[in-house]
Amino acid sequence: MKNTMKRPLTKLAGFLLLCILASPAYAGLEPGEQINLTIRGVEPAEQQKISGIYRIGETGSVRLPLLTELLAARGLTPEQFARAAEAAYRKAGIYSRPAIEVETVQGKDQQGPALISVGGQVRRSGDTPFRKGMTVVQAIDNAGGRNDFGSRNMFLIRDGKQYCLDFTNLAHKNIVLHPGDSLQVDEKGILDRWKGNEETVKKLME
Repeated sequence: MKNTMKRPLTKLAGFLLLCILASPAYAGLEPGEQINLTIRGVEPAEQQKISGIYRIGETGSVRLPLLTELLAARGLTPEQFARAAEAAYRKAGIYSRPAIEVETVQGKDQQGPALISVGGQVRRSGDTPFRKGMTVVQAIDNAGGRNDFGSRNMFLIRDGKQYCLDFTNLAHKNIVLHPGDSLQVDEKGILDRWKGNEETVKKLME
């Protein structure tokens, strides 16, 4: 009776091992891939700031809203990156119990349009197709414009650097964007004052 039971179990173990060996190993996220990130466990207004589609940069990292540092993604599974994002928001003291889900949208070998990421206090956060000559205000208009909580402060993130723009300044609104740029509209406070300075913005106009 004992020998009879061992044979099916041995065959089953061998079959499972064969399946594991035959399954292609997931190499992890790589530069050029796009991910769809969804956050829960926070207020709806905060979900709009964070949830959206992001592209993994050439450095293998992702710039997520409200975080000052790039978040490494290269080599991680979507699940691992989601946990890393949760930890980053907790460590920064931004959210106490964020619940993040991440899934891949587009592989790096799939050719898609260049994109601009728009988020924060806009009516439709997410990516919008990039067009040559596209300006800051055009990208925000594509996202439905600022919502009722939108501040005059806009943060342009380019090549790992952040610039604060003034929505009430026509020159700032007409700054031409680059593929892969990210725009975040800040939430206005009691006094909606511009938080940037002209010297920094001039670098974008050179």
